[in-house]
Amino acid sequence: MKTDVIPKIITLFAGAVVSVVCIIRDIETVYALKVLLATLVIFYIIGCIAKRIIGQVKDINTVMKHEETEPGPEQEDIDIGENISSGGFGNNP
Repeated sequence: MKTDVIPKIITLFAGAVVSVVCIIRDIETVYALKVLLATLVIFYIIGCIAKRIIGQVKDINTVMKHEETEPGPEQEDIDIGENISSGGFGNNP
């Protein structure tokens, strides 16, 4: 998923909502345009922050997936139950 469109979509949606509310409430045009401009700037900044957060989460997930698939040094599997019973710990039969 491309994150470049996130600020644009958020800004356009907020602008549409403000425009509809201003039309329904019959707000003066100059005041409505000032409110619309302020809303667009604020929601564009919010969209940019959301884009950055989503990008960082995607990067972290990519690194984690890469680490999971990367072969590491083989480690011995130790079965604790077998070592205790054969090592003399506990009851000896």
